[in-house]
Amino acid sequence: MDERIDILNRQHFVQGVGKVIHQLSAHKKGCCFAIEGSWGIGKTFVLEEIEEKIKRTEDKYFLFHYNCWQYDYYEEPAVAVISAMISSFERDRTIFNKDLEDTVEAGYLFVGKKLKEIAGLYLKNRIGVDLISWAGEIASIKKGNASAEYNFDKMFNFSQTIEMVRKDLQEMAEQRTILLVVDELDRCIPQYAIKVLERLHHIFYGLDNLIVILAIDRRQLEHSVEEMFGINSLEDKRIDVEKYLKKFIDFSMELDGGEMSPNYFLKYRDYFNKFFVTEDDNLQSVTDLLLPLLKTLDIRQQEKMIEKISMVHSIACAEKIHISVLGFEILFEILDLWGFGDKKYLVLINNAHYISLEQKLGDKLELLKTMEKKSWVLKRGMGDKKVVKTDLLGKIFWYFANIFNVEEIPYQSLYESDEEVQKNILAAKGFCEFHKYLK
Repeated sequence: MDERIDILNRQHFVQGVGKVIHQLSAHKKGCCFAIEGSWGIGKTFVLEEIEEKIKRTEDKYFLFHYNCWQYDYYEEPAVAVISAMISSFERDRTIFNKDLEDTVEAGYLFVGKKLKEIAGLYLKNRIGVDLISWAGEIASIKKGNASAEYNFDKMFNFSQTIEMVRKDLQEMAEQRTILLVVDELDRCIPQYAIKVLERLHHIFYGLDNLIVILAIDRRQLEHSVEEMFGINSLEDKRIDVEKYLKKFIDFSMELDGGEMSPNYFLKYRDYFNKFFVTEDDNLQSVTDLLLPLLKTLDIRQQEKMIEKISMVHSIACAEKIHISVLGFEILFEILDLWGFGDKKYLVLINNAHYISLEQKLGDKLELLKTMEKKSWVLKRGMGDKKVVKTDLLGKIFWYFANIFNVEEIPYQSLYESDEEVQKNILAAKGFCEFHKYLK
């Protein structure tokens, strides 16, 4: 799977964020703003796209990336931030150190010198450890010896050090806009997440030409604040959560669920390549089937789902098989994710009112009802029994009926003597069998 393929049409949002950054930079404004979206919605992808665009203007920005979760082994977030900035600098210098213009090269030399000075302010002269070499070793040190934790605040005058760091950062910002991208705050435990916000505020707030972008799940962050400060109910608001967060975040840009595009074929091509299509197949019908289903999942859920069913399929089926089996597998897995229950009810979904399913699935049940209705027709002389169509959807529902409704299949079909369809049913059965062993 290719993580860089945009299947949610995020470019318009990315361009909007880029315009905001360039506008702030043009006026040398200091700012901290948030990109808000629920967990798994694709905030990291958006940040990576923004960073790629910023890197194309490397003579205007000093760009740094801080993954809070990746650096949470530092007890003190201030050290983690500077360590992440050093790592970003070293990584980008390695990437761009060929054929750099003199002005760009001078910028890298300058920022490298400043970051080393800042690192020295924090640690080198205080505890005899050079942060640059310490950064790569601290995780193993801490795991191996819990007593080796450093109590940062007690080692020296913290506020005085912060002021010196801010002075160095402001000197850097006089040359180019500093852009710090902060990701994975949602994955940190509440106490550490709040501490990160506090430290970012201490270090960067009020500095001109310095922009901090936070990727956050607003609801999760509010819960962290509530937990940190002991808020248990609406009546027990010993702290105003919204007011508290405004101290750190100047404004927000909301990232919605996006709009699925046919690019999902490319993103999940390793899985799709395990299936074949024939001249009679209409690929648009594949998209018409899958997009409404995939839209019910966030991007992280989609990726985990495709990874799982691709693995199960490879175990159950060693050769390429018809794409209708892909449709079966995806629908099967999504029903599980929705908590559908006994799958024999899928082909009976329009036969009765299933109150428990209506309560559990809501609008998703209507999607299933529509799909089931489109999979069959009534023909004269066939009684009241439905005849499944010979298209993709008809085949998928025929597979479900033959696997889960063996005692009384509610459809008639022209497929009984079709060897390929029988082969597909066997492949679908194999998928179901191995699926239950993989969680």
